[in-house]
Amino acid sequence: MYKNILVAVDGSDNNRCAVRTAVDLAKNFDAKLTAVYVENVGYRLRADVAIQDDPMKNADVAFQFIKEVSAEKGVEVQYLVSIGHPGEAITDMSADYDLVVCGTLGRSGLKKAVLGSVSEMITRFSACPVLLVRSKKA
Repeated sequence: MYKNILVAVDGSDNNRCAVRTAVDLAKNFDAKLTAVYVENVGYRLRADVAIQDDPMKNADVAFQFIKEVSAEKGVEVQYLVSIGHPGEAITDMSADYDLVVCGTLGRSGLKKAVLGSVSEMITRFSACPVLLVRSKKA
């Protein structure tokens, strides 16, 4: 069913459920799994992720959890790093995949309007199906 899966990673605790789900799907479907980290240079005020000056160092931090989970499950992962708006970058990449997996915080109302929603943008404009995985913290 799914042969190429893209999972968006940001290194946050809230993203862990999406990462686990993507790794499990890749294992169950014997699919290729690609993890993408998008450095949003215009939005660098994240309390839950240590922001550094080097996007590649930020990517290494963001990829740490998926490296651990995929190693435990025996799933090979390809890693991509992009710079720009995460929603736009992931949507642009989506044409090359059968499924995009991303986390969502389940925000609504004013918080969503003020903070925006990367997952909503991906869902609306993706060229392939999108699986939103809600954080258990939400």
